[in-house]
Amino acid sequence: MKCALKLSGLTPESKVTRTQGIKNDMMGSGYFPNSQLPIGYTGMQTLIDNMQNAIIASNSGTSASIAYMHEQERILVTAFNLVKAHVEFIANTSPNPETIITAAGFTVSQSGGASPVTELTLTATGNSEVVVKVPRHTDEKAFVYEKSTDGETFTKVIATSLSSISITGHAPGSTIYVRYYAIGKNGESPVSAIKSVMVI
Repeated sequence: MKCALKLSGLTPESKVTRTQGIKNDMMGSGYFPNSQLPIGYTGMQTLIDNMQNAIIASNSGTSASIAYMHEQERILVTAFNLVKAHVEFIANTSPNPETIITAAGFTVSQSGGASPVTELTLTATGNSEVVVKVPRHTDEKAFVYEKSTDGETFTKVIATSLSSISITGHAPGSTIYVRYYAIGKNGESPVSAIKSVMVI
């Protein structure tokens, strides 16, 4: 059984709130002794605090502080994906996996009918250009790329057979969020995880 982290698309502030809730629920559940965790509770709290402090610092609006905040955001998400994997392992070795997952503050992941998509990669190449690349699987004929400036409201960039596109027209220092879904012989895939990058 899989669990959902549900950080994609959240604002940085909401990611702090969500990860703090997961850490608190895990500590209070009794299922996750600190000594068995891949990242201890003190380490989790440090990452959450670092993210909170980086958000406050980014209010100055400098490109360096914004870049630092996004770096802390990536570290936090990566760390909690590791925590999620540990929760799934504990859950799947117990007689009541759903109870374990919900006790940790996660939600049980619902599996859909179509194949899940693989994550995309974003590269800020300079001159306000961002290159988006996605993996192509044999039954995928086209890709629909969507972008956002706030990570919540997305607009379609293009529907194309290309597995790599360029996005331009955003000011250096701004952050864009991208997601996509594939179209194949079985219809549309689920929407990918959201990735963000700072334009340079």
